[in-house]
Amino acid sequence: MEKKGQDEPLPHPLEPEPQPQPGGRAMGEKRFKLWYVGWSCLDRRTTLPMLPWLMAEIRRRSQRQDPGGPLGSSVPAREVLLLLGSPNLRCVPATSSGSPGSANPAVFIFEHKAQHISRFIHNSHDLTYFAYLIKAQPDNPESQVACHVFRATDPNQASAGAAQSRRLLGGQ
Repeated sequence: MEKKGQDEPLPHPLEPEPQPQPGGRAMGEKRFKLWYVGWSCLDRRTTLPMLPWLMAEIRRRSQRQDPGGPLGSSVPAREVLLLLGSPNLRCVPATSSGSPGSANPAVFIFEHKAQHISRFIHNSHDLTYFAYLIKAQPDNPESQVACHVFRATDPNQASAGAAQSRRLLGGQ
């Protein structure tokens, strides 16, 4: 049996391992070249009508590059590949070569289990922006919820990414 690295998740014993395809892509995996705008933890009192405001604030912070603050990250937006494959959603840095297939999926910014994503949000004022909500600590019912915001270069790409993500989650 092959020894797994310390940081590699162990596969479920009844789940087949994804078979790599040419270019390092797992079967059934969808890739979207996007801009990762940033994230923020939500206050418990945050309501659904407040989410567009929160997305706009995350967007403003990435443009201003304010250090620190209560809303979470304040790094400039960066070009990424969002890899959607069952059961994970992985955000990896885009390569400078511009070829979506050349990114190294072993080097990632973050990875979330699709089952822990609770909601997708599409900005009705700017269709290129979308976000999703996920519990910071899924096993803890008191855990804060984080909002991750992305920007697509094309509104159709944002819609396709959100639709594919919903399918991955089982229609949520």
